[in-house]
Amino acid sequence: MTDEELNTAVNKLISEANEDSEDAKLEYEENCRKARYRAAENRTLRSSILDSALEKLKETYDRLVQRIQQELDESLEALYAENYPGGVPGEGINPDDAPYEVDYSLPSRDRYVAVKNYYMAYDDMAQALLDFQRDEIAKDYLGTYYDYLLQLLLLMQN
Repeated sequence: MTDEELNTAVNKLISEANEDSEDAKLEYEENCRKARYRAAENRTLRSSILDSALEKLKETYDRLVQRIQQELDESLEALYAENYPGGVPGEGINPDDAPYEVDYSLPSRDRYVAVKNYYMAYDDMAQALLDFQRDEIAKDYLGTYYDYLLQLLLLMQN
């Protein structure tokens, strides 16, 4: 698979996960609206009954979003491994040289968040972009997420 085809496949996976997340959010909001409506009809709008029902709906929604994200991470990792089978994460790279904590046991999304938070903390976004582009550890550590953070940092230049 070429890099362009890989990027297309990655974007498709992310788009599908975003659609699933949006559907889950809409369903959650609709269920909350229905619960509030029922509570108003039963005159329990300001009771712990409604709070409990909303809390359960939120827990269900959070679990669903977590599952969608986990499936996306697994799909991205499988796609990445399929297209770069020879590369072992971290091979030839000393993670101690990174200015942020490197933990290859973390899911890709958590790795992305850690590296993104590090570079977004820069006062000078131009310098953050330069440092990120020179960061060989980030290229290996983030895998397919590297390009997304690069695009974010490029956008922050404006």
